[in-house]
Amino acid sequence: MTAPLNIQKVFGERLREVRLKRKLTQVQVAERSGLFQNHISLLENGGYMPTLETILKLSAAIGCKPTDLLTPFNAADLRSLLEK
Repeated sequence: MTAPLNIQKVFGERLREVRLKRKLTQVQVAERSGLFQNHISLLENGGYMPTLETILKLSAAIGCKPTDLLTPFNAADLRSLLEK
């Protein structure tokens, strides 16, 4: 039996991944989104699941589509996993 997917953790990992790909710090995302830096940190560490409003603020601050934060893997990620 497989373990249940921890959505909060997956969201946090994806948020961190997208933020780092855009070479942004948590402080920069916080300033651009109107959220606190510790809020960003808590999200990235799977502390809780954000509201839709927070997801929209984060995606605008990072410069991505909201679905980029909600999709655990993109096509390139899947290809690289399949090639291993």
